[in-house]
Amino acid sequence: MCHTRRVPPNALIKAVVFDVGGVLTSPLRETFQKIAAGGVIDLAKVGPQFRDTFMVGHDGDLPSHRLERGEISMDDFVAGLGEAREAVWNLMHPDSPHSLFMHVTPHDGMQRLVDDARRAGYLTGIVSNIFTEYIPRWDEITNHVGRFDSVVYSCVAGVRKPNRAIFDLALAELGVEPHETLFIDDTPDMVSAARSYGFLAVQVDDHDEAVAEARRVLAI
Repeated sequence: MCHTRRVPPNALIKAVVFDVGGVLTSPLRETFQKIAAGGVIDLAKVGPQFRDTFMVGHDGDLPSHRLERGEISMDDFVAGLGEAREAVWNLMHPDSPHSLFMHVTPHDGMQRLVDDARRAGYLTGIVSNIFTEYIPRWDEITNHVGRFDSVVYSCVAGVRKPNRAIFDLALAELGVEPHETLFIDDTPDMVSAARSYGFLAVQVDDHDEAVAEARRVLAI
């Protein structure tokens, strides 16, 4: 793919790659808490299960990983959960009025960073672990047409972070090398993996701090 842009302020970096949930969106922790405050979902029970199942540092055979790779549907995933089925359906199914990813909203500061990075001459990309059922919501949040030069969703690619292959897909579409790329994610295992592959990476613990760090690196 051929990209024509002016030289960005940091000539060592050519591209910025963003995660979506918890990075381009409001913090997932805050959304969890808002949903839990409604009394429908026991955050103490479901929260750790969500974190330990979806935010782990490998790409394996867990049903959640198969879901994120697009190998099974959300209905199939929920059906296999036994006693946890109702609680997880409430939290994760797009048909649930309490669905986590339907309640997240775009984060203004991070979204501005995308647009400012593009104006400065950087290529922009997305690498996100997400379920097939949520693609319309992710497309709505990212408004990616014309804003991102590469969009790689795990459920379409058939591979999930932190597998090196999903990063390689984005790099190939952007036409850059890892050391030329700034990667922004909110999950420590994903950030650690990206750094081991040669990326410069910023971890989002606090959005404002992460945006400020990314702007410092990019000199924008």
